[in-house]
Amino acid sequence: MEAAFHVNIIDQCHVFPEPNSDISQVTIPLTYFDIPWLFYSPNQTLFFYKIALSESAIANLKKSLSLALHQFYPLAGNLVVPPPPAEPHIVYTKGDSVPFFVVESNKDISYLSGDHPRNVTSLSSLVPKLPSPSSISLETRILPLFAIQITLFGDSGLSIGVTSQHAACDERTLYAFMKCWASLYKSLLKNESFLEFTSIPWFDRSVILDPTSLKTRLLEQWQSTLNSSLKDSHKETKHDIVQTTFFLSSSEINTIKDHIVTKCVMVKEDPPLNLSLYETGVCYTWICLLKVQETLNAKGGPIYMGYNASGISRLKYEIPFSYFGCCIVFGRFGALKSELLGEDGLVCATRSFDKEIDRLVRDFLEGGEKWISDWSELNLRIIGSPKVDFYGVDFGWGKAEKIEKISGDNHGRVDVITLNGGKDLDGGLEIGVVLPRDKISEFTTLFNNGLKELAR
Repeated sequence: MEAAFHVNIIDQCHVFPEPNSDISQVTIPLTYFDIPWLFYSPNQTLFFYKIALSESAIANLKKSLSLALHQFYPLAGNLVVPPPPAEPHIVYTKGDSVPFFVVESNKDISYLSGDHPRNVTSLSSLVPKLPSPSSISLETRILPLFAIQITLFGDSGLSIGVTSQHAACDERTLYAFMKCWASLYKSLLKNESFLEFTSIPWFDRSVILDPTSLKTRLLEQWQSTLNSSLKDSHKETKHDIVQTTFFLSSSEINTIKDHIVTKCVMVKEDPPLNLSLYETGVCYTWICLLKVQETLNAKGGPIYMGYNASGISRLKYEIPFSYFGCCIVFGRFGALKSELLGEDGLVCATRSFDKEIDRLVRDFLEGGEKWISDWSELNLRIIGSPKVDFYGVDFGWGKAEKIEKISGDNHGRVDVITLNGGKDLDGGLEIGVVLPRDKISEFTTLFNNGLKELAR
């Protein structure tokens, strides 16, 4: 059993955006891409760096964070949730700020940033909790959007934990913010003058078109469950849940693809058209997970995997790539458990995913009114994306030793796969699996032995 994990807070403050004389208050409406995220816990990302900080480093991290928030000032604001029929929205008011924590730990950073099973409770201690919701009236709730935690591991390294409300920004926007912050810190580190950030965030939500009133339909669904839908970051994770990292090399991905193609040829069927790194790795991992989920109750119906897909390049009209906010859809694909666990389960999984990809190509927003209800029936979901290179966030310390996506929704309801890209994998994939501790050994054996079987 993993030893109890504790951190000591050595600094707790608020970082304010560098003053902007042109801004006193800004209101940003939510779009149909944001509404479904109101049902989910905040996004938590963890960056590990094996470097000892200088005495001035914390001050420079705060200063550069303030400068980055000058560009991304809504992150210092709040999600305002008034009673229906009014709509939830983001409000930034001059004087708003981001909670900033500095803590120290005597835990071994190599252990926490390793690939072996680590207690999710320990990893969660390295990311900050957002302040508790407050109220400005009996019925209007105020939810902070963003918080930062720096954890120092003596002279052996540090971690940067970032917590953000999903409804405020997706992975693409968070990555843009982190790149901005890191670039500004690096300028301070080198005593260089600040370079103007080249990708200014685009805050105008009118670029998201809604000819079918999708936002209205999703709002109605959300408002019907208002008392139970809002999620905060204070729900405790079960202590027996562990997160483990696995890798699929490019050659292993090709081995899986070859197996799928061979199976299809044997029955004179065309193979799936979209056997990408993402699709292949996700489906292989899914089949392995299903084999350890003996008690999974699908009520006789399909088992579903939930995923997100970026809409920046898939919509039928142009969206600025620097658009601030969410621009991803909620998808799912599935099949009967008996089919997925059968001899051709991997082919079945990839065919199901393939149909979903075809649907996205045909009409990215098709079925959008079902995003909330569809995701309420998931057995597993994917968080993160190999296309978002968080390993490329360089504060001047080189690439991160490890990036972890921490799930706040793994309370026995949904198992989780996390994906990362950019860690010198040469066309491979880094996969995080969140499971009960008593299941991870069995999963590891299935994952590794399955690859050996396919390679024969």
